[in-house]
Amino acid sequence: MTTALPIPRAIWGRTFEEFLGPASLVGSAFTIDGHDGGYDLYFEAPYDLAAAWTSSDGLYGVHLVADEDWEPPTAVLIDNPTGTTVGFYAGGELWIDEEHRGRGLSTPLIVCLVARLGRAAYDNATGLGFSAAGHAAHAAAHRSVVLRAVEAGLRVPARVRPAAVPEFGGGPRP
Repeated sequence: MTTALPIPRAIWGRTFEEFLGPASLVGSAFTIDGHDGGYDLYFEAPYDLAAAWTSSDGLYGVHLVADEDWEPPTAVLIDNPTGTTVGFYAGGELWIDEEHRGRGLSTPLIVCLVARLGRAAYDNATGLGFSAAGHAAHAAAHRSVVLRAVEAGLRVPARVRPAAVPEFGGGPRP
């Protein structure tokens, strides 16, 4: 069982704004409904590989489908007791079924896929639109990874560790 999340440099080596991309927009127009028929392919994703992450209680697993035959690279969230896909992260679009929200599951979806790709899960050179919840989820993932990188003693750039946030190490490291 894999409960530890990776600490991808593609996240901790960048400020939150660099991670999101320039001119990223936030608005209700970017809200998605995973039950909309346009997202059915994520419910049929071939996630037969071992989980990249499993929740500490064993109830959820993040499986990656990031090979050349599957576009865009995707992380799917599986409810382990039922084997049902209850969330996905693909091309920067993040969705978790309502009854599974609020459990900290967006961070593993984002972090596992970014770690596998070694870059953002979307073309962040031009920015992207996010719902308020999606923006907050990316912020939480970024904060979590930066904090864990600092705690692990990695050389996190000073510009990524805001001096005003004590748990980030309070600015530049010697």
